[in-house]
Amino acid sequence: MHFQLPADVDMRYTCSSMSIEHQDLYASHARRLAPGAASATGQQAPTDSELEELRSLEPGIEFRVVDDIELTQGRQSRVSVLEYTKEGEDYRLIWKRMGAGKGLEVDEAEALQVRLLPYRESLISAGWNIPKLYFSEVVKIDGEAQIYSYEEFIPGGDGEQMVADASEPNFRKWHLTEEVISTLINYPPDVVVRREVCGRELTCLPHGLDLKHANVVLQQGTNKLFFVDLFGPKEVVEDFAWRTFESKLDSLAPERLLAVCATREGALLRFWRLARRKWAADKSRRPFLSEQFVERLDSLGLPKIELDFVASEIHGSCAWLDGIYSEVEI
Repeated sequence: MHFQLPADVDMRYTCSSMSIEHQDLYASHARRLAPGAASATGQQAPTDSELEELRSLEPGIEFRVVDDIELTQGRQSRVSVLEYTKEGEDYRLIWKRMGAGKGLEVDEAEALQVRLLPYRESLISAGWNIPKLYFSEVVKIDGEAQIYSYEEFIPGGDGEQMVADASEPNFRKWHLTEEVISTLINYPPDVVVRREVCGRELTCLPHGLDLKHANVVLQQGTNKLFFVDLFGPKEVVEDFAWRTFESKLDSLAPERLLAVCATREGALLRFWRLARRKWAADKSRRPFLSEQFVERLDSLGLPKIELDFVASEIHGSCAWLDGIYSEVEI
């Protein structure tokens, strides 16, 4: 499937629009990484086969893989920043190879790819800012199906890099965290419902979210929050089941995955537990940060019945969450 680039989309990104403290980061043209190599920032280099497929899709464009931007690599996709030049202007975009390394068959990948746009619209209707999706297509690479996509590049760096960076002030980390909390709390009331999931009555969302700091970006210059992950079993149907579920992508049973990704309490608990590991390498600081997190949930208006459950879990070392999964991070 091909998505045409809207006529009003401008992907130009030049140093003239950036603050002085960020110019050095983005000024230089990046070199293409050798296939299979990893950069100092943790980006995983495209394989020869992936690059060959890229050239076949865009034979008239010479892309450069940008390796001076930190990206947290996910479990289900490989992600790179691409750059190309036209008429002296540099343009950047995100290149995703969704499902890379998961052994998907073509029909399995197609079932997921066709839901990318509907899921994106569901997120937008709930209040999330989502990068533009310019193009997606299922391709066969080294015996497996991947979903290639080109998406809008949001400068600013992902939230996991921010919370793990000791040189970043805590007020910025809390600002990012509060933006996520506020968006999740302010879902339209008519799209959420209370029902029992994994032994607890919880507030169910109209879709699933892989909600973690690695999947959110504060846009440089505007501080606008973007949620940047569209891949996987995300949409929820009326009987609170996944529209698509692929066991090659997730090891949890469907209901357990729903509990931590498609309920507000589960999403908040998982989001915070993943965050505090990066935020506080010193475990002695984690109780203080967790208490601050609960206070912010309260001040931002999380309904009391949900707040009580989340607070009891955090103060009780997340016993319910541990019962859903132990070492598996979804």
